[in-house]
Amino acid sequence: ARENALKKVNEELISMYWQVGEYLHEESQRSTFGDSYIDSIAKEIQEEFPGIKGFNRRGLYRMKQFYETYAENDVVTPLVTQISWTNHLLIMSGSKTADERHFYMALCAKEHYSKREWERQIGTSYYERSMISAKKPMPESVSHDVRESILDTYVLEFLDLPEQFGH
Repeated sequence: ARENALKKVNEELISMYWQVGEYLHEESQRSTFGDSYIDSIAKEIQEEFPGIKGFNRRGLYRMKQFYETYAENDVVTPLVTQISWTNHLLIMSGSKTADERHFYMALCAKEHYSKREWERQIGTSYYERSMISAKKPMPESVSHDVRESILDTYVLEFLDLPEQFGH
């Protein structure tokens, strides 16, 4: 039940980030002020929801990048809501090509790695190593502790739980 609840919360969170990214992308197409529209949107959000995390300039750029990275990719789109925001950020920043991003997203959806395990996989160039060996591109399943996923800070912030639950 916990894992199902976590999956649903993650789907909603990622869906919201996708929609915000789509909105920002569309605004960028209409904007004549360069990137200042993101600054003004971030300011409006902070004024309307003081203390909300993740909706500053950097967070909004990440949402826009997230949407733009995957919007045109029909192969990847079904995987988008199956992966935590933290892991999306790691995959986007640690991958050099669309094929590499797709590989890591499929692996992430299958294996449910923690942030630490993802950092290790990406840091040790698992994609390149698997392409070189080409005999076994997916690793054996590893055990997954649901509590590690629940402790993803983005999920906790999205749920707006009292601070005591984040520790």
